Amino acid sequence: MEKKQWYNSKSLLLLLFLVAGSFRVAGQVNPADFRILDKLAGTWSMHTRKSTIVESWSKLNDSTWSGKTWRIIGADSALQQTMQLVRRNNEIYFLPVYAGHQPQTPVRLRLRVLKPIGFVAEDLNNDFPKKITYRFKDARHLEARVEGTRDGTIEEYIFQYIIFD
Repeated sequence: MEKKQWYNSKSLLLLLFLVAGSFRVAGQVNPADFRILDKLAGTWSMHTRKSTIVESWSKLNDSTWSGKTWRIIGADSALQQTMQLVRRNNEIYFLPVYAGHQPQTPVRLRLRVLKPIGFVAEDLNNDFPKKITYRFKDARHLEARVEGTRDGTIEEYIFQYIIFD
């Protein structure tokens, strides 16, 4: 009786392709690329029918960006969230804290992708937010997407920001 091989050349090639692809995906965030986030600097705004959403970012040091999001209605404003982008060791984290939510501890989303066109931060074990994507359409336009699940409902918020001059 002849012994059957557990692999063939096609399955071996597929396995090598998958292993090589996983290294490429895992290496999409290089902490040395933290400077790419310099594009966030400034105040970004989005007008809606009822309000204006304003997000401002400033660099605190070589490893931390700090941001705040406000909702403005007429002369009144309300802080919606504070955020930080933090480089720690070989990782970069997006840390939002939503105003009025208890406890006031940040969600910890790890950047999975950091490229000149933007970044993706996620924690698939968290309900909301599960994934945050920032994409620079050009030097003046920024799109931010926040995705997750609350009370069993899938939610996605899209913010189309324009740099405030």
